[in-house]
Amino acid sequence: MAGKRSFDEQNRREAQYWASEWRYKQKRKKILIVVVAALCIAAAACAINYISVISTRTTYSSEAEMKKALQGRFEQVRRYEDIVIDGNRVKLTYYEKSHYDEEYARNYGYSEYGDSTYEDYIVKWDYRRGKIECDWMDDIIVDKNGRLVYYGDSFVKTDEPAPVPFDPSILKDKSGSEADVTAPETETSEEEQTDAEAEEKSLEETQEAAAAAGVLPAEEGDEI
Repeated sequence: MAGKRSFDEQNRREAQYWASEWRYKQKRKKILIVVVAALCIAAAACAINYISVISTRTTYSSEAEMKKALQGRFEQVRRYEDIVIDGNRVKLTYYEKSHYDEEYARNYGYSEYGDSTYEDYIVKWDYRRGKIECDWMDDIIVDKNGRLVYYGDSFVKTDEPAPVPFDPSILKDKSGSEADVTAPETETSEEEQTDAEAEEKSLEETQEAAAAAGVLPAEEGDEI
């Protein structure tokens, strides 16, 4: 009788052991399935994101092709800004509008401040992703229309030269005195206000990036 009890106890322990092993394997199997599923979802999300990003950009077959296509001057059509790429050098200029637009200067005043120019070096022509990586400036994107995009602003390639400032002496009033450098009380249009805010934001972001990199704006008139 004692031998039978001992045999039954051994069978019970073996059954518990194998039941425990089975539960452990099932749990491990479920964890593995969850991990694999998560990895597949992450990979699919990355692929979808990559495809959606690339679909909005211009890509090239080689670094040389990209570099050749993007040489020259690109202007921001709505505002006095431009990007000039010369070899592996890039120059970003925010022109003081009142120095170039006589009507604007008469309406809002001739500013005492000059243009803001920043220069940097291109460290990578990412032709597969349509992206230009610079030393300290933010990445410059090439959109699907071949325009450069910097801090959300689009720059269109042009053969037109950079704007030339007018002679401020033409702003003299009838009495022969210079026009006030401060803006008169003239209401700005919604479009002009939006452009001014966008330009100011872009300039501030560039100034912050330049300050973080220890870069000072180039002197007015410096060549790239």
